[in-house]
Amino acid sequence: MAINGISFGNTILSSSVQSLKSQMADLQNQLTSGKKATTYSGMGANEGFAIAARAQLSNIAAYTDTMTKINTNIGVANTALQALSDIGTQLQTAANSGSQALNSAGQTAGQQTAVAEFSSVVGILNTQAGDRYIFSGSTIYTQPVASSDLILNGNGAGQAGLKQVISERNQADLGADGLGRVTVASPTATSVSVSEDASPSIYGMKLSNVTSTLTGATVTNTPATVNLAANPADGDSFNFTFLQDDGTSKTVQLTATTTAPAPAGSFEIGANATATAANLNAALTAAEGTTSPYGAQLTGVSSTSAAGVTVTPAQASIDLGATNPADGDTVSFTFNLPDGTSETVQLTASTETPTPAGSFAIGATPAATAANLNAALTSSIGTLAKTSLVAASAIQATHDFFDQPPQRVDTTPPATLATATAAVNGTAANTVQWYTGDAGTGSARATSTVRVDPSVTVQYGMRANEDAIRSLMESVAVLAAVTTSPTDPNAADQISALNSRVAQNLTATPGKQNIQDIQSDLANAQTVMQDATARQKLTQATMQNMVDQAENVSTDEVASQLLALQTDLQASYQTTSMLSQLSLVKFLPVG
Repeated sequence: MAINGISFGNTILSSSVQSLKSQMADLQNQLTSGKKATTYSGMGANEGFAIAARAQLSNIAAYTDTMTKINTNIGVANTALQALSDIGTQLQTAANSGSQALNSAGQTAGQQTAVAEFSSVVGILNTQAGDRYIFSGSTIYTQPVASSDLILNGNGAGQAGLKQVISERNQADLGADGLGRVTVASPTATSVSVSEDASPSIYGMKLSNVTSTLTGATVTNTPATVNLAANPADGDSFNFTFLQDDGTSKTVQLTATTTAPAPAGSFEIGANATATAANLNAALTAAEGTTSPYGAQLTGVSSTSAAGVTVTPAQASIDLGATNPADGDTVSFTFNLPDGTSETVQLTASTETPTPAGSFAIGATPAATAANLNAALTSSIGTLAKTSLVAASAIQATHDFFDQPPQRVDTTPPATLATATAAVNGTAANTVQWYTGDAGTGSARATSTVRVDPSVTVQYGMRANEDAIRSLMESVAVLAAVTTSPTDPNAADQISALNSRVAQNLTATPGKQNIQDIQSDLANAQTVMQDATARQKLTQATMQNMVDQAENVSTDEVASQLLALQTDLQASYQTTSMLSQLSLVKFLPVG
């Protein structure tokens, strides 16, 4: 009978030792890496939640990176906007208190400063944050604003700059005789009348009102009228252009119709031209809100009607009658200027010799007095035209230039600059296009929109042609562009009138966008991002805790388990060693 030795290769004890060694290896790996396992399968049942949490953490990291970049862009934008605001403040201070002394170039020291500031404004508006132009709307890789030299001077190859546009408008507003397109006449021996030199026309001064305290005088204000020669056809359209108080134009289009009642934007064709005119008057009143020639001034009428349209401009006349005015009696003529401002010429009847400035001599007869009034009024209107009108014309011409498309004086034959009555859109071929960025009509902020949270987006786009920025550019540019002859006796008054208008235009007004409004929009975007960041930090902490619980181990706990396992393994080794020394011979009797 064969007696075999004890084999431990496949015993339960041997398997236990191998299991302990495997557990010890796992614990050593966990202690080294801090992770439960090196594979997802070894992480346990909660690893599915950890994977979802990691995806959410990745999204939060992407949002955080996005918001960091946006905050950088907004920081650059706020610096630029503050610089623009500071320039506006400095310019307003200079316009309110600057010297009116002209240098040899025909500009004041303040205007020379405006030239440098205009270059600064253009440079600021061409600011880049990284590789994107921040004032270019959605076209972030396009420089938004032309060079300051090109804007002011044109390119000499057919593209007019601001200085040329101002000069052209100045000629159109002053007219050939320099009276601001106003005609002073004497319809009768004892009367004086004032009217526009052409109608309809958007240029020159518009008679707003005449008031008088002249003893025995009769003042007649005749409103502008539109006459229909015959009934229009169904579908014929009529366009009425009004000069608003702010210097802008508004066009009301009305269409002739046989439909009763007439739809919105239409007027009913009556049984005859008189009835149709009454319907047109009612429709125009509803559309414009007034039929008065004062306030909104009728400056243009066009029609597709074969019946034709005749426009008679507003006119005022003063008839002294059979009685001379008393010494100290006054008459006032108020005119609306192209930029929406108004000026009043007041003349006082006087018996003094020589006649004081701002007065007219009382003659021996009402006819002689009327002649003196005519001469004084003509002189005063001429002075007004050469001072305030020049300034107002430059302001409006600058607004026209920075408009999109820019507006130019229409000199289609037989009109000339001095006789023009309408404007025409400037083109890229004949007028500098100062803004070349995104010129969409939607919100400027919406041109750059980004998601910073699953349910939150922020808007931080800007355009250089926004109202607040464009208004600032116009104010700086007009001061930089206007020059006045040092020998002109009206130079000081021209500059004074220009400065006062620039200062007023730089004053914040309710309902009008200013630089601070844009900064406020950007600040709101930053607030939204701060709130999103706060929420995401809480979510990030929760998700990270979920990942840690599913994947990480406690090194203290693992170390404790490892020590216990080492003890068990040592005991197993000792037991194995003892068993390996066992032999049957040790249990057989001796002898």
